[in-house]
Amino acid sequence: MDVPASTYNQKDKAKARRLLQEAGYKGQPIRYMTSQEYDWMYKFALVAKQQLEEVGMKVDLQVVDWATLVKQRNDPDKYDAFTTGIGAFADPTQSVVLSCAWPGWHCNAEVDKLLDQMRRETSFEKRYALWKEAHKILLRLGAVIRHGDIFGLVVMTPPSRGPAGMMRPFFWNVWLDK
Repeated sequence: MDVPASTYNQKDKAKARRLLQEAGYKGQPIRYMTSQEYDWMYKFALVAKQQLEEVGMKVDLQVVDWATLVKQRNDPDKYDAFTTGIGAFADPTQSVVLSCAWPGWHCNAEVDKLLDQMRRETSFEKRYALWKEAHKILLRLGAVIRHGDIFGLVVMTPPSRGPAGMMRPFFWNVWLDK
């Protein structure tokens, strides 16, 4: 993308405080949902809470079970932010987080139009140009924030057969040769 690396990881608390003030933040608590059922998710929420509080935000960390989080994230009156993990998509037009139906409901007509154009376009260069435009808008909106990467290691022994390269282990259509 044409987004400079200096845009990320600035570690500038004074700038963050200034931007919060410019945005009109008045110290109201931010309801941040997380779950301890996914250890990485809970630990990330603790770090996010600490960093947000260091720049002057008040964070009400709501630790719930995963089923409750999934249910409540569909009701915008129940939270302000939540942590989740999303697998990689080969095509950004298929990403659930860019759908108006995904919790957060970015619902930007300009982005939707660009993604629709991408779906109909067959030229990589043209699709990529459309994605770059959509990406600029999404960055400006802050609809989704990528905080990091999680990698898992899946090992299959030589007699194992079936799907390989899975992002998460699943065991249908997998077997051991004799």
